[in-house]
Amino acid sequence: MQTCCPKCSTIVKSSDGHWELINPACPDLVGTPWNGQTEFCPLLSEVVRPEVELPGVAQAAAVQAAIDLVKVSFLK
Repeated sequence: MQTCCPKCSTIVKSSDGHWELINPACPDLVGTPWNGQTEFCPLLSEVVRPEVELPGVAQAAAVQAAIDLVKVSFLK
């Protein structure tokens, strides 16, 4: 099964609980400790459920807080 992120071109291809990222690039993670680790994107983690659980599910609050901090810093 393939699931596309509604915000970018990242696709999660999953089969039998295993997953693979295609075109991994999450613009929201730029400037955070998770830059380049699209599997931590909170939005992507939500849209692939229940087929597969990405690491971002467990750390969604921390990742979202970092994303929000970067956005606030950018606006200053």
